[in-house]
Amino acid sequence: MNLSKLTPLTLLMAGIFFSGSLFAAPACLTDSDSNGDGWGWENGQSCIITTAPAALPCVDSDGDGYGWDGLNTCTVNAPAPTPATACIDSDGDGYGWNGTQSCLLPSVITTTCIDTDGDGYGRDGTQTCIAAPVTTTTCLDPDGDGYGWDGTKTCTVSVVLPPTNTSGVTDVILMMGQSNALGEDTQVDMSEDGVDPRVIVWTQFDDWQVGNLCTQKWQKAWFPWRGGVCSNHPAFQIAKHIIELDGSRKVAVIPTGTAGKPIRWWDANGIADQQVNAIVQAALASLGKPKVDLIAWSQGEADHGNETAWMLKLNDLISRLRQRTWFDANQGQFIAQETKWSSVNAKVQELGSDGDPLTDWVAAADQPTKDGVHWSADALRVISERFATKYIY
Repeated sequence: MNLSKLTPLTLLMAGIFFSGSLFAAPACLTDSDSNGDGWGWENGQSCIITTAPAALPCVDSDGDGYGWDGLNTCTVNAPAPTPATACIDSDGDGYGWNGTQSCLLPSVITTTCIDTDGDGYGRDGTQTCIAAPVTTTTCLDPDGDGYGWDGTKTCTVSVVLPPTNTSGVTDVILMMGQSNALGEDTQVDMSEDGVDPRVIVWTQFDDWQVGNLCTQKWQKAWFPWRGGVCSNHPAFQIAKHIIELDGSRKVAVIPTGTAGKPIRWWDANGIADQQVNAIVQAALASLGKPKVDLIAWSQGEADHGNETAWMLKLNDLISRLRQRTWFDANQGQFIAQETKWSSVNAKVQELGSDGDPLTDWVAAADQPTKDGVHWSADALRVISERFATKYIY
């Protein structure tokens, strides 16, 4: 047996003694103790680490409190807070750099705290701060967690929407078409456009919610609510007017507007055609009501090409919609509106004289726009009332 290859512990356990005494290992001449147990290996045999290597400064390059002194892991004492003018916190997380070491920025509650991302923490010009929530009637809470943004600061929502109840829905409205089917940043007057628990909307979060023009994101991820801007919506107005005409109704709205797209997007298997089908199927499955009762159409103000060709495409769309399992070919109504200026208006009007009792049109060209193309909020209310009247009567 080659004893020189055995460790002192092995020799001790074997009870091997030399010259009547326990085997004495030599002292290590270098730091050869790779696992830190006090023993190393040099010149073909074990050796004892007799003195600890000289400690080097602990270098914590990432500021997490742990570093390296050249030989092993070491801890760095957390630096004491330094004056805010010296501590530079570039990412606003409360930790910074004062030129030589990590430093802490004290967080304070201040009314001048600017919280740009609405997470409750901000910057007051010199240091990280906590934004104090305030209760306000203009607080916009798009995700419904009770906290929102009032245009300048984080706030708490003071008005709680009634819980959404999908039972008892009598009418389902599907809104289709271009930008005027979206509302396009039209003003909201809560005295006229306020919440009514009898109007529920299918939102972009794939759920039914009591319709609110200032707290929800519907289709396209930003209408009617867009980052602090309330916007009106034609389908919301149609639903409200249906209820005004018949208070026993409860209306569900499925918004599917697609801004700036030509009518060919709704061709068979076109992008909008597929999107609408998928959205409606998901919404109705969640609602428990199998059919759409009214399709309100608003399109034709751009890129329509030949008016006759445009009308052929619209009639083809109506025919295909009636083949969908979710639209009743014998009862479901299709009503389109005029545009402000397009020559397709004469073709739209043919829906009222084509001998089909389930198609019709509403006048709109007499109403004001906000930019020459898109209806104003007042116009939306008037046009939507015309939709509701044609639908009910």
